[in-house]
Amino acid sequence: MLVTIIYNTEYAGEAASLKGAILEEWSDCKINKMGINGAINNATYQVQLDGSIVYTARSAGDNTTIINSIKERL
Repeated sequence: MLVTIIYNTEYAGEAASLKGAILEEWSDCKINKMGINGAINNATYQVQLDGSIVYTARSAGDNTTIINSIKERL
């Protein structure tokens, strides 16, 4: 499974925290993090599972909500 975290650079700490939480849940998960300046499609924080968006917002979400969204897509 591949999770991609795309985040505005102001959310670097939240992205690192989410990466750690995902690896605690799925130790064999591959994770790409991509910091951007600005937004992508009006979102400053987006999480994708194998290329499909599971979370997108103007701010970072809590790790539990995002992990639950990933579980729903599995």
